[in-house]
Amino acid sequence: MNKLLVALIAGGFVTVAAAQTAAPAAAPAAAPMAAPAAAPMAKGTEKAKEVQATTTQAVDASSRKTAAEAKANTAASKNVAKSTNAQKQADVKATAKEVDQSGARATAAEQKANTAISKQVPKEKVNLGTPAAEKEMAKKATP
Repeated sequence: MNKLLVALIAGGFVTVAAAQTAAPAAAPAAAPMAAPAAAPMAKGTEKAKEVQATTTQAVDASSRKTAAEAKANTAASKNVAKSTNAQKQADVKATAKEVDQSGARATAAEQKANTAISKQVPKEKVNLGTPAAEKEMAKKATP
């Protein structure tokens, strides 16, 4: 198992290293037959330059927008006054009142009510060791 893990990690490193190497240089066009192959390369190169330019513009615009938003948010957060201890304590008390409605106290009250209901239900005594009881259980178990 360890050898498999090491092989997978090594393969990942090889893949990353291969992806970072420079593209192979284009072969010089020595023969006239190579000229038609160069035309599609030129189209590909132009397209690659166009894509690169568009990507750069999009990244620059979005990063400027994000930086402007961050600056505005920082300025807005500095304008907010810090709350005093009295305000913090009032917030805690208000939150505690809200939590009591659906928190541990409400759950404890529900459990107490459920326990009282279950105590009122009479228990059936079943003698499981008798053949009649086993037949009855088998009868109830089959659909």
